[in-house]
Amino acid sequence: MDNDHPQNVDDADEQPQRLFGLLDRYVGSLHAGDAASRSSILERNPDLAGIFDCLDALESLAPGETDQVDNNATLLPRTMAEREAEDHPADFGKYALVREIGRGGMGVVYLAKQTDLDRVVALKMILSSRLASKDEIRRFYSEAKAAGRVRHPHIVGIHEVGEVRGQHYFAMDYVEGRSLADVLRDGPLAKESAVGCLICVARAVQCLHEHEIIHRDLKPANILIDQQGHPYVTDFGLAKVFDAQCSQTGSGTVIGTPSYMPPEQAAGHVSEISTASDVYSLGAILYELLTGRPPFMRNSPYETLLEVIEGEPTPPSKLNRGIAPELELICMRCLEKEPQARYSSAAAFADDLERYQRGEAIEARPSSWFQKIRRWGRRQPALASHLGGLAVAAVILQTMFPFFGSNAAYHGTIMSTLGMWAVVSMIFQAMLAAERTAYAVRFAWSAADVIFLTMLLFFVDPPIGPLLVGYPLLIATSALFFRVRLVLFTTFVSLLAHGALVVWRGYDVDATPVQYPVLFSAVLAVIGFVVAHQVYRIRMLTRFYEHRRLP
Repeated sequence: MDNDHPQNVDDADEQPQRLFGLLDRYVGSLHAGDAASRSSILERNPDLAGIFDCLDALESLAPGETDQVDNNATLLPRTMAEREAEDHPADFGKYALVREIGRGGMGVVYLAKQTDLDRVVALKMILSSRLASKDEIRRFYSEAKAAGRVRHPHIVGIHEVGEVRGQHYFAMDYVEGRSLADVLRDGPLAKESAVGCLICVARAVQCLHEHEIIHRDLKPANILIDQQGHPYVTDFGLAKVFDAQCSQTGSGTVIGTPSYMPPEQAAGHVSEISTASDVYSLGAILYELLTGRPPFMRNSPYETLLEVIEGEPTPPSKLNRGIAPELELICMRCLEKEPQARYSSAAAFADDLERYQRGEAIEARPSSWFQKIRRWGRRQPALASHLGGLAVAAVILQTMFPFFGSNAAYHGTIMSTLGMWAVVSMIFQAMLAAERTAYAVRFAWSAADVIFLTMLLFFVDPPIGPLLVGYPLLIATSALFFRVRLVLFTTFVSLLAHGALVVWRGYDVDATPVQYPVLFSAVLAVIGFVVAHQVYRIRMLTRFYEHRRLP
């Protein structure tokens, strides 16, 4: 189904979200000069033509020199380097620009020849040229400063920093090859190649740490591989230099790439970022080299951030059975949630990889049973909470049975219901692994929870009033999936189940005033509406901010 057409989606806030998505794609194609994509979006969404015309007009009013890029007279700002390349046959000061070789959120990189020294270099410039803000310029020079103070055979070196008529740039080593991210598009690396690559990268990162620099954005895209297969660490745009005057980011700011950042960085705890944070990122890179995917990767950046903070990665051996247990231990130790549980340094990580290479005993040790259970709970929180709650209920019932009753049939019915509930929960958890059916499984699981709760309330002896709290509890827990329709569905099913329970158990007007069930149903409906509304607000905020590039 075409992404630009309206479609049935998971909750009631999809229309505003769809609008955000369409506008984001249109602005992206506008900045890229992609006339075909803009025309396609406009054809499929004629109702938004007025908004698109406004965006075109605003773009044409951007200050600075412009260039017409299509027949519709859409005007786009160009970088100083692009204007220089056209106006002065690819001359940019003392550099002759050859071609663009890379582009990111803040910078663009050109292959260039330094004419005075007759050497080939990579020239990086601020993408927004003269429109660059003071913060962008500060970060740009901070990157040059961080990289320029370090010399290592596996770190891209900086030669010069300068400015040509308002266009800031720095020249660095040109590595002929491709990024590690491009290499990974062909599939996971052989474990020998992965280990050798990470040893070199870890040694380079250790050099950074010895110069009091934390990279903070280690990922495959920031590791270049030359034609001989040697890796080079690059892109220090988010590097943190420890000095008395360094204050690049404030507390609460999320920086980096979600799939590779450690929990403390994902949570915005900038003051807690340390050399152990880079060790985590090294483990995330090793994980992807071995499995072909990062440890955490969800549909949106903010869902990925939540996984990084709260979840546990799937053991690499479950995704690639050829991974040696020792290599998995090394990788998982880097990915520990607590910084102190990781390797003490990048050098210690490299040392353990070298021990593995030599066939020696590694430093990393298997997790304890407590750690394994905790990790399992993080990987499958829904099942863990279900089984934990049911186990507590079963223990309480089993403990109270000898003291408050001897009806074995009644006790067996209650315990059997709890047991069936646990088995059904495990089945639903297994079904969630299939992405195609996961959405429907969540609804089915929610309905099953309501049904089993109603069965228990039907079987237990009166009074059942305190146990009715289970219904609002199920509504609240359904919000953990951040789906408005799921919350509303759980509320509706709970209302039906409560009404059926009142009818099936019989209604004693003398014992319970008639308004009590009605009041409870009304309260249940209000709780469902409030929870659904809060989920809606959260989803709207996350949808808005996920279209903003992370710093």
